[in-house]
Amino acid sequence: MNLSRTVRSGLSATVVLAVLLVSLASCGGESEPEPAPDVDLGALLSSTGENLAAMSTITFNMVDEMESGAKFFGATFKSLEAEVEAPDSFKMVVDVEAPGFGFVEIEMMAVGEEAFLKLSKDAPWNALPLEQVPFNFAGLGFTLRDLLDTIQDGATVAGRESVQNTETILVEAELTSDELQSLITSADPGLEVALTLWISEAEQTLQQIRIAGQVYIDDDPETVRLLSITAIDVPVDIQIPDLGSGS
Repeated sequence: MNLSRTVRSGLSATVVLAVLLVSLASCGGESEPEPAPDVDLGALLSSTGENLAAMSTITFNMVDEMESGAKFFGATFKSLEAEVEAPDSFKMVVDVEAPGFGFVEIEMMAVGEEAFLKLSKDAPWNALPLEQVPFNFAGLGFTLRDLLDTIQDGATVAGRESVQNTETILVEAELTSDELQSLITSADPGLEVALTLWISEAEQTLQQIRIAGQVYIDDDPETVRLLSITAIDVPVDIQIPDLGSGS
């Protein structure tokens, strides 16, 4: 047996097979992307909105993906974690980076018409005028339901995507910052915002919201805020704190 010829033949076959596989992969890469799913978007938004309004509690987090948003109490906003209890209570822990102090946790809460603030983890609680709380999470389920109603006419289905191990419908819409003022109370008016929502078609629940664009004049135009819901109807404990103490 001519070993050299056998090796060459084997290599030639391998090369041909490799070229064929690469060619097939290239053809596959040029195929059209999967079209957006055929969904009754109006019915999906309405049903999801009603489920949001019926929530007793919600836990979520929000991040400024590029840390390019307006200052939060003079510091760079990084992320927040929040708990909301119907009808009108919420608390949040906001992670910021403050000049001269480094990383700081700011805590805020509201119960009914009363609001409270801690400027660091070990600082005492102090009363805060409710209108100075930059986010209004009281009645969040109803706020989000109203937001879904607002985008009904202009929203489009963009595709499917898995989020938090849940298959979701990707929904996109355009709106102005004015339409977010019930959620972000101090939002400046007249700014264009792109909204993306991830909604579970099976459970008709909202999983995530991305707010891209300026909500405040001082935001960078490329600012992106991502709100991710982590729990629904799980008990939370929100109580009026002892003023002047850290608990």
